Amino acid sequence: MATFTDWMRLGEARMTSLATLALGAAMACIAPESADAAHPATGERTVSGVRITLGEEGREWTLVPTLLDGKVESFLALREGMPMGENLTAVWYRKVAAADGTESWETKAFEEQDQSKAIRAVKEALALGDSTDESWPVAVAAVAAAEPEPMVKGVLESDALAPLVADLEDPQPIVEMLEGAGWKAAWIEVLEGVRVSDEPSGVVDCPRSVVLSAFARAVEVTTDEGLAAGLQAAMADFAGCGWCWPGWEVLVVNNWGDWNCAGPWTFRFFQPGTGGGGQSGTCYYERTVTRTRIIQEGYYDSNCSITSFRTRTETETRKKFASCEHVPHPPAPCPATPGSSCTSIPSDCNPSEGG
Repeated sequence: MATFTDWMRLGEARMTSLATLALGAAMACIAPESADAAHPATGERTVSGVRITLGEEGREWTLVPTLLDGKVESFLALREGMPMGENLTAVWYRKVAAADGTESWETKAFEEQDQSKAIRAVKEALALGDSTDESWPVAVAAVAAAEPEPMVKGVLESDALAPLVADLEDPQPIVEMLEGAGWKAAWIEVLEGVRVSDEPSGVVDCPRSVVLSAFARAVEVTTDEGLAAGLQAAMADFAGCGWCWPGWEVLVVNNWGDWNCAGPWTFRFFQPGTGGGGQSGTCYYERTVTRTRIIQEGYYDSNCSITSFRTRTETETRKKFASCEHVPHPPAPCPATPGSSCTSIPSDCNPSEGG
């Protein structure tokens, strides 16, 4: 097998021609008429609370679906955990409609590693409303990432190594090696197809389109009928490939509850005023606020014969800030907690900006 250095040299030798091809592809991608035909812009778009998680430890991914009129239109796959070097952290699988009505899935990856910026880019591309912001697992950034690039077998199409990787029957070892070296790569195993040579008789390669369509069915059926029905719907689609792959879960992430004041006000600091004498000024306070949500999980055992379910509670903790003008007579330090004379102390439990 070629060494890692050999791969780098081969990639560098083909960089010039690939750059020309990448430029041509980029010009084609921005043609408005083709983009509009592939991605219809009508209907109501939302972000689903049903998610798919997959991957072994250290290589976990969460697929967040976006919906068009209640049907899965795309998945944004977000890498869990810290990436190595320049590893790709956000991959967008988007359903494409051809002129004859047939559908397929395109795969693009964001070179930007900040997932919040990738989410902003998806939000803007789909014209998602601000009401969907809390449906994402990562806060939406103020600035969007640059346009995502087509991805082929775990590497960017513009990568010098892309043609070499694309020619491999089994690119997984090489792409995982590139990931470990901090390359701009992402191997999401089940979405790259099953390696037939490693599977028992009767198992066929399960294309990405089949896997994504099965995951889409899991999301849609779970939304309408519940976790058990969603899992069964997806496994029925996988049955066409003749294989059992238990390394994925369906999550139902419910909406957050209301914020609750979890503790009393506590004193932070005193800021003297400008009146002189150090007697007047402002007392600053804070308190802890929390909210919770319920997450339901469903998955199959190693033989894909028994479904298991569990429920967990997730808690978010933030801070609530307040201030109070303090003009003591006679001079005295700020009270330990806000007094009744502090009319600016808020009564609600919503967190403060930056809290």
